[in-house]
Amino acid sequence: MLTPTHWTALIGLLCSTQVMAMTPLTDSELSERTGQSLLNLTYIAPGESGNTNKVDGSATNNVGFYKLGLQAQMSLNLNAANIQLGCGGDKGTGCDINLSNVSLTGATAVNGEYAGSDAVITNPFLELAIKNPATAATREFVGIRFGAESLLGLLSIGTNTNTSSLTDDTGISSLSGALTVNVTNAQLTNVGVGCATYFGNEICTIGPTTATVASHTQSYTLNRASALSLTGMSAKAAGLTLSNVNMNNIPLSNIHQILLAGDSAGTTASQDVYLSLQKTNLIWQTTSTGTFGTTAAQTGWWINLPDVQIPNIVTDQSVRLTLLQAGAGLFGGAVNLNAVDLQQQPVDNCYGTLTFC
Repeated sequence: MLTPTHWTALIGLLCSTQVMAMTPLTDSELSERTGQSLLNLTYIAPGESGNTNKVDGSATNNVGFYKLGLQAQMSLNLNAANIQLGCGGDKGTGCDINLSNVSLTGATAVNGEYAGSDAVITNPFLELAIKNPATAATREFVGIRFGAESLLGLLSIGTNTNTSSLTDDTGISSLSGALTVNVTNAQLTNVGVGCATYFGNEICTIGPTTATVASHTQSYTLNRASALSLTGMSAKAAGLTLSNVNMNNIPLSNIHQILLAGDSAGTTASQDVYLSLQKTNLIWQTTSTGTFGTTAAQTGWWINLPDVQIPNIVTDQSVRLTLLQAGAGLFGGAVNLNAVDLQQQPVDNCYGTLTFC
């Protein structure tokens, strides 16, 4: 309870407190002040910063870009049973992007659980592409993208109940976008060269042995794709180095973990990640460099993942080469392998007894 003595002390304190008034600044004084805003808006005019976009048969550059950015770091953990974008429409049957059982988590588990980890999104933004931005009568909205300066996290997709079969995998049914895939520390543990079966027993000239695949980077432009091939890989087995190994037609549904990071350890963030929708093919600005590249995001929904890490693949399915194949591979000839189950499993991002959340 406040007594008269307390009230007197409080009033005296308030009366003695100095109130700081705002101080006017001249233009020169204001120009010396620096700061950072939470939101920022930028504009790239047609022809500026290498923006050469032309749409609808224009003879000159005619697309401007308005970007609203958030200068902040965001943490995100999410689950989605299905993500379907750009299905049907002018492109016909199918979807631009069709994923099932999708989880986005931190790159590493927290106390053994991914459900307690978060992907880190740095400086997210929303950007609009406007045709004829300087002409009110003909200006037109032609694209939108959602992106970030960088992203560090783990994308888990689908299910894989039988790690020795390609036919049971679910996850990525179709994908449209630009991807750069980095394969590191991959091993094929059941490789044989010159094998034949005698009285029910397999005898190989070499092996079966383990083939170690050298780190491999490959870029893709996909349009409603359901498979990809890893080509031009180098592999070592039993002292032999095969320099032109191709694994063809790997179903995208076989990929269940995509590390969105700049390195296989998941310690640095991936840059220039975005998801976009455009009425016509557009070249969006590369945020990290401030320049425009040459790869256009194609009409419809498009995802840009320039640093996709697929580390630590170990398969035990049978891979058999003839002596002729192995001999050709030693001198740069193509060694073509059928796709095998990559034996990846999506991480568990659910609490308690939930099977998918």
